[in-house]
Amino acid sequence: MDIARPWVKLKAVVCRIAMHPPHRLTFLALRALVLAALCSIPTLALAQATSPFVWTVLQPEHDSRDADVRSFDEFDSKSFVEGMNQAEPIFRRQLTWNKAALKDLLAVTTPFGELRFDAVKPLILTTREKTVLREFFARGGFVFFEEDAYPYAEDEFWKVKSWPVIDFLTKELPARDPNFKVEKVTDAHPLFHQYYSTQSAEWITHELKDNPYTPNRTLVTYRGHPCAFVMGRYYVIEDGKWIAEPRPYAHVYNHELRGYQLTVNLYVYATMH
Repeated sequence: MDIARPWVKLKAVVCRIAMHPPHRLTFLALRALVLAALCSIPTLALAQATSPFVWTVLQPEHDSRDADVRSFDEFDSKSFVEGMNQAEPIFRRQLTWNKAALKDLLAVTTPFGELRFDAVKPLILTTREKTVLREFFARGGFVFFEEDAYPYAEDEFWKVKSWPVIDFLTKELPARDPNFKVEKVTDAHPLFHQYYSTQSAEWITHELKDNPYTPNRTLVTYRGHPCAFVMGRYYVIEDGKWIAEPRPYAHVYNHELRGYQLTVNLYVYATMH
């Protein structure tokens, strides 16, 4: 039985219910059901060199996320990859998840890294980490950068005009090597039609349209090969504005269906392009 697709849909339902406080009790019951479903999914083994599909979470030395956010992000990433592995035939049940210190990335056998960073408190990469990333990109590797905006209200993270980690991608890399190219992609880009044919969700369109400083949808290539992509992770909108996710977390964060499809597309595009 394929439990991953119902799991993705159930998470979407839970998120919609969680947006409405009167349904909190119903939501808590559904949350328990989601967690039970997750526990029934076979745990992925750590990535091995023989696995054709590897997803590696990168841990920077000066991670600025709060401890509870880091813990939740790891759970979210691992369960998300487990869902992809179970649901998508292209991975042949061989997509593996692991984690590694960013400074040790070159010693890890992986084509794909994931790095989540705080949307308000700046992530400062070390000189060694920048060198490792440049070399990883030059070797054909790819890193998925995710901006954690979901713990904050719109008024908080929209005040931020720049991020050191984004400046590294969009300014430092091209200045050091002109083979690095940077662009903001739209729904017309092949990335949105690589495996699934999808498009940006309404709240992403809101962010792209009304926040000129957002790094969302930034794509970096090296000699024509994709090497980095930036995507924001948000909570919900009330009265036309983003609101912070309650702490402790009121529900399991969900990429929603389009976010899920785009993430699958991203892995396929980055590793098979």
